[in-house]
Amino acid sequence: MIRINKLHSTHDLFKPIDFTDGINLILGEKVTNPTDNKRKNKKTNGVGKSLSIEFINFALLKDEKDSRVMKIPLDKIPNDFVVKLDISIDGNRLTIARPWNEPDKPTIFSEDGVVPFNKVEDALQYLHKLVFKDAPAKTELPSFRELISLCLRDEDSEFKNIINPHNVNKKIPNNNLIGAHLYFFGIDLSPIKEIKKLYTLLENDKNTLNYLKKRLTNDGAKKISNIKSEINSLENEIKEAEIALEKYESQALLETHRAELLRLDSQIEELRVKQTIVRNEIRKIESMPAPESINISDVEIVYNKFKDGLGTSIGKSFKEVLAFKEKIERYQNELLNEKLKLLKVEVSKIFDDISRLDERRGALLTLTDNRGILKDFKNSFSVYSQQKDILARNISDLEEYESIGREVKKNEVKKDNLFLELDAQIFENQRIIKDFEKLLVEMHMFIMGNAEASFEVETINTGKSKTIINVVFRIEDDGSHSVDRTKVFMYDVALMLNKFTNKRHPSFLIHDNIFDVDQDTLVQCLNYLDKAEKDGHEFQYILTLNRDKIESEERRQEVHLDIDRHRVASFDRENTFLKFKYKEQ
Repeated sequence: MIRINKLHSTHDLFKPIDFTDGINLILGEKVTNPTDNKRKNKKTNGVGKSLSIEFINFALLKDEKDSRVMKIPLDKIPNDFVVKLDISIDGNRLTIARPWNEPDKPTIFSEDGVVPFNKVEDALQYLHKLVFKDAPAKTELPSFRELISLCLRDEDSEFKNIINPHNVNKKIPNNNLIGAHLYFFGIDLSPIKEIKKLYTLLENDKNTLNYLKKRLTNDGAKKISNIKSEINSLENEIKEAEIALEKYESQALLETHRAELLRLDSQIEELRVKQTIVRNEIRKIESMPAPESINISDVEIVYNKFKDGLGTSIGKSFKEVLAFKEKIERYQNELLNEKLKLLKVEVSKIFDDISRLDERRGALLTLTDNRGILKDFKNSFSVYSQQKDILARNISDLEEYESIGREVKKNEVKKDNLFLELDAQIFENQRIIKDFEKLLVEMHMFIMGNAEASFEVETINTGKSKTIINVVFRIEDDGSHSVDRTKVFMYDVALMLNKFTNKRHPSFLIHDNIFDVDQDTLVQCLNYLDKAEKDGHEFQYILTLNRDKIESEERRQEVHLDIDRHRVASFDRENTFLKFKYKEQ
């Protein structure tokens, strides 16, 4: 059993709120000054009712990223501001203190002392152990926050369905929410946890199977059922190729000479390319015109011109100049002739090398009966190798495909057995489920005036849905905004009050602005709460409500609940929950 005793804080930023057993009302009211005609003072929204619930949720260690408390501007709150919540867990009184500037470092004060935490997760685990201290060992349990989330629904949930108590913008799968619901009905959560793991494994394996199937069938061009026969056919072709190779050359010979033949082919090809290049150079030199000879008379004219200008500075005779000219021309001829000679020697050497290599290659080829096989050995062996690679890949893919297929079947059987286990548990707990349904029908009769309501817990083991188990509560005309809110109210209150489900329920419940419903339904819901309290049920119910919704009904005494006696806080436009105005950042 959990009780909310008091919400308070440091720095007196809001007036403390004390809570009691039974019904606790946090009201939004209009300004009571009869001379104040301002329209805004007649409004009851935006005065801090929901924010006060958000502060309770924050103190109960709601994720700071999702909390409106953390959206209050920095300049509005002292840096050392701490939200405090006094609670009781099975009679043990605690105070949870959560600093606003360090929300991940709460402190819990108890009768045993002060326990500071450096991580919210550690504080949540501490509270979890207190709440579930009497639970059997090795029992799969909901977390502390999963339990609290079903006992504290704020207006962001919009009360759209009984399963999901979180903000409607958070897309949380039902499988991640259903555990706490089933815990109340005495159903072991272990099979659900195992089924969730199997769903993940099955999804991964089926994705792998699809990938392998596409590879094996060339993206659907062939049937997977024909792959085995194709593999057998390919194996036979490869065997025939191996026999053909062995016919012309023994395996030992193949292993001995294959690399040398390939090397010889490569070298001969390189030499032939080089031979072509050198022969081209020889042709170029042989086709070149003779070096141009300088005319002697031209040399003499130039010689005399420079001699006249230089006087005695030039000491060389004309004969010496002619000798130098002849030397140059000889040098030019010698260079070309030497180059030509070297190139011809190189061509001859290349020819000899090619002949030698070709002779060696021919000698190797004569070792076989059929020169054609090894002459084109490189291409033939390449095709053979490709076929072997394809065969190896297909065999590997098929073996993996069949292995994963067997694993999928095995996990499908495991999953089906776990569903059978869940079905057995549901059957064993039919007494609880039927008694809970009976209470819901009675509530529906009281609130809606008829017994058109039903409740069941059912497993969903289909390939199309990943929902493992569902809690189905149906009432007349459900699906509309107003009726769905009424369904959530009845379901949550029934969990808290039913003689079986309340054994595991914390026996406290908070609804923030749930009653956006028609007036008759609102009145009957409040009257049902009043009846439950007067009948002696032990519970704590905290409700935020705009007072103007029931003013007329109060005057007509249609509301049996004493609103003023159950009011623990009220806020209006002049007296808001927080003592300052701000815009969320």
